[in-house]
Amino acid sequence: MKRVLIFLLTVVVLVGGIYFVCNLKPPKPTITIENNIVEVAQGSYCWGGLFNVQCVDKISPPNIIKHEKLKPVVVSPGAELTIKFNRKPLKNTLSATIWFNKNEMENVQFNDNVLIVPKEKGVYIYSVSAHWKNGSSSYVFVIEVK
Repeated sequence: MKRVLIFLLTVVVLVGGIYFVCNLKPPKPTITIENNIVEVAQGSYCWGGLFNVQCVDKISPPNIIKHEKLKPVVVSPGAELTIKFNRKPLKNTLSATIWFNKNEMENVQFNDNVLIVPKEKGVYIYSVSAHWKNGSSSYVFVIEVK
C-alpha cells in the first residue's frame, strides 16, 4: 500500500513539475518556408505561470533583428510561409505584420496559418503575435525574397 501511495505521489509531483516548467514562458512558433526553418526571436509578451505573471516589453522588430543578429532566410517570390505552435493559440488571435522600415508596417493576411511572402525582391521583417489562456506573445523573423 505504501509503495502505491509513494508511486502516485511521485507521478503527481512529476506531472505538476512538467506543467509548471512548460508554462513559464510563451510557446515559440516553428516557422517554415520552402523546407527551411526560419530563425525566430522572442518579442514582447505577458505570460502568467502557476505562481507569477511576467510582462516583458521588447524593442521594435527591426531593432530586435539587429540586436539578435538574425540572418534572413532566402525565399522565392510568392512562397508560402507556415506558422505552427506546439500549443494552439486561442481562436482568431494569430496575427502578422510586415515591417518595411522602423515606422512603416502593414498587417498581413493569411489563411490556416499560411501566409504568402511578397513577390518583390527585398528583405522583409515580420512580427507574429498570438494569445493563449496564459497570456500573449509576439515573435520576430526576417526573410529575403530573391
